Amino acid sequence: MNRPIRNALLAFATAALLVVATTANAAIKGQLLMLQMDSHSLGRKTTVYVYLPPNYDHSTQRLPVVYLLHGNPGKSSDWFNKGHIDQTTDAMITSGKIRPMIVVAADCFGRGGSHSRDEFLNSADGSLMAEDFVAHELVAWIDGRYRTIRSANARALLGLSSGGYGAINVGGKHTDVFHILVSHSGFFDPADENDYVVHMLGPKGPLWDANNPLKQVKNWRDKKSLHVYLDAGDDDDLLPESRDLAAELERCKIDHTFSVAKGGHEWALWRKQYPISIAWVDHCFG
Repeated sequence: MNRPIRNALLAFATAALLVVATTANAAIKGQLLMLQMDSHSLGRKTTVYVYLPPNYDHSTQRLPVVYLLHGNPGKSSDWFNKGHIDQTTDAMITSGKIRPMIVVAADCFGRGGSHSRDEFLNSADGSLMAEDFVAHELVAWIDGRYRTIRSANARALLGLSSGGYGAINVGGKHTDVFHILVSHSGFFDPADENDYVVHMLGPKGPLWDANNPLKQVKNWRDKKSLHVYLDAGDDDDLLPESRDLAAELERCKIDHTFSVAKGGHEWALWRKQYPISIAWVDHCFG
C-alpha cells in the first residue's frame, strides 16, 4: 500500500473514532439550557434553566419533572454554579441510580431579582404572585415545550432555605399539581422572615396563617397521595422547624421522611444532600 493511501485511511479511521467518542460522550451527558420567559405573575422577563437528560433528543419517552426553588438571597443559577446538580444528575442517571428526568430551576422573585424582599407567596396587593408563578405559569410553560408526564404524580417541588419553605407552602396548597415535596433547611413559620413577609402580606393576620405550613398541613387535600422529604443540618438554627413540621406530618398521617445531616445552613450540606433527596424523589415517582 503506498504512503498517500495509507495516510488517508489512517486519517479516516481517526475521524471515525472521534465521531464514535463524541457520540458516546453525548449519550452520557445531558443538556443544560438557559431560557427567558415572559411572566405575568412576576411582572417581568425571568430566567429559566432546563436540564434535559442524556439522549433526550433521541427518545420519544415522556419524563417526570423536578422543579427547584432557590433561596433568598439567591437565584436559579445557584443550583448549577454552586450546587453542580446538573453534573450530579448526569452521573446518577448514567449509573442507573435514578431514571431519566427533566430538572427545572427558575428565578421566582420580582424585579429586584436575587436581592428582592420577596418570598414564595402571592402578595396581598397582587403585585407579585410567586406562588401562582411556580404552581401554574411555570409548569404550564414547561409542559408546553417538553415531553413531560403531565401528572402530579410525576412532578416534584424541591427547594432549599427559602425555597424549602416555598416547596412546602406552594406544594401543600397545590396538591393537584405536585405530589412530591422536598425541603432542604427550610423555615416554616413566616415570622422567621418577618420583614419580607410584611412586605408581601402586610401586618400579621389571616394571610400569615394561610401561608404557614405548620398551621396548614391539616387542611391539605389528597393527603394519601403526598410524599414529603425534610432535612436540615445539625448546626442549623432552622432545624427545630423541620422537626415540628415532621411531627405535624406524622399527626396528619402524611407519608414523609425526615433526616438530620451534619452541617449548617450552607451549600456544602445541600450538595451532599441533593443526591439523597433526588434518589428519594425517583423512588416516589414509582
